[in-house]
Amino acid sequence: MKTFLNITNRLGGFVLLLCFLVWGTWASSHSALAAPEKTVGSAENGGIKLTITNYAITNYGQEMILYYTVESKTGNLMEEDGKGLLKNLEISIADHRLQGIDAEHKKISNQKYQGAVKVNMPQYIPATSSAALSTDAILNQKGQWTINFQVNK
Repeated sequence: MKTFLNITNRLGGFVLLLCFLVWGTWASSHSALAAPEKTVGSAENGGIKLTITNYAITNYGQEMILYYTVESKTGNLMEEDGKGLLKNLEISIADHRLQGIDAEHKKISNQKYQGAVKVNMPQYIPATSSAALSTDAILNQKGQWTINFQVNK
């Protein structure tokens, strides 16, 4: 009986450890900044370049996450107290105008940020749709950045 309890305790500990490892792997792979970088599209204004590096359609097609970088070629970008980097963010997908939420960002250097924008997807869109992201301010810099790209479901 004592041997059985020892085996059961060890097995329970192993299962618990395995659950933590699986959860940790899942959580890190679903971080808003975990997408591999490529270039979907970019726009530059006033020495600041906004690039969409990737996107993912999640939540059974109900949500899209756009991954982006912001780089300054002329000087340091300033960080505002926890507010989103992209101001007055507008996203259109297949003729639907949507509001994006600047969900998460992190400072890579004084001249570079990475972030993610979440968008609720329209209920019905074609398998391949034209899309655009527009903003008129990045941090404290006014300008106009518009990136046109294709979304594949």
